[in-house]
Amino acid sequence: MKLLSGCNLVMLWIKEFLGISEEELFYINGPQTLPPPLSKDEEAALLERIDTDAEAKKILVEHNLRLVVYIAKKFENTSIGIEDLISIGTIGLMKAINTFRSDKLIKLATYASRCIENEILMYIRKNTYLKVELSLDEPLNIDYDGNELLLSDLLGTENDYVYKSLEESEDKKIIMRALNSLSARDRQIIQMRFGISMDGKTGKEKTQKEVADILGISQSYISRLEKRIIDKLKDYLTKQNY
Repeated sequence: MKLLSGCNLVMLWIKEFLGISEEELFYINGPQTLPPPLSKDEEAALLERIDTDAEAKKILVEHNLRLVVYIAKKFENTSIGIEDLISIGTIGLMKAINTFRSDKLIKLATYASRCIENEILMYIRKNTYLKVELSLDEPLNIDYDGNELLLSDLLGTENDYVYKSLEESEDKKIIMRALNSLSARDRQIIQMRFGISMDGKTGKEKTQKEVADILGISQSYISRLEKRIIDKLKDYLTKQNY
């Protein structure tokens, strides 16, 4: 399957969402330095104008391109080239800016990060055969750039697809260390529930009822234990400054 070039994809969405030319965003895949992030006040002022001011949208896109590049680099170990990843991520950024709602009390960077990553994942899903199934959209921590580290980035389940190698994933290594910090029973529950082994390989998940039957305890107790284990993982990652 032939991939659309990054430039063509960006142009398609720039025309639809922003109505600006390719030249005005020439640095997306080029060597030029990307604009710095906006201050909180600058961002707030622009967000107030985005419904009626195309220039405000353009500025918001330009000054959030660093976030696109940061997230795109997380997927460099897929079969998709970095320029295409950045281009697809830019589409996600544009969608985020067009659908962002200030009244939801969520930071634009947090919302945009999710949109950028989702756009990239959808594109990878359509254009590669390396598939790892993931679940648990439970945020475990936030990195220094404000992006959430999720179990859904790492553990195999039926709800989403991530096309990258677990063996090469730094996030996977972090989660493995976190799992090793658990007691044997807690680790066993997580392994069975989310189909993950300590060598990083994924397998079939088990339902809470199946896990309860294996351990000889009630399903409701497994549910409570699962929540506590997730909290333990969060605490571990926080203490380790991940």
